[in-house]
Amino acid sequence: MLGRCMTRSLVLGAAATVAGIALHVLAVAMRDFGPTWGDFSLRGNGAIVVLPVAILALLVGEALCVCHRAWAGMALVPAGLFAGLFLILGTF
Repeated sequence: MLGRCMTRSLVLGAAATVAGIALHVLAVAMRDFGPTWGDFSLRGNGAIVVLPVAILALLVGEALCVCHRAWAGMALVPAGLFAGLFLILGTF
């Protein structure tokens, strides 16, 4: 049976992957159907505003790993977030 820290690491890594997929879907939706206000538009390259949210998710995930002493999660969270954002459903 896995230890408590390893279980938390795997759960946090899986949660990071799900968060990455959600952010990818949000970025693609912003790219294709983003809002416009006069001369200002979030369509196309304006979807880049989603990436600071990804950085925030990474920082929160790493902080949770440190709080729970899930040291393997320190490697799994960035890998899961990257895989969810760029690898699983393809690039933007």
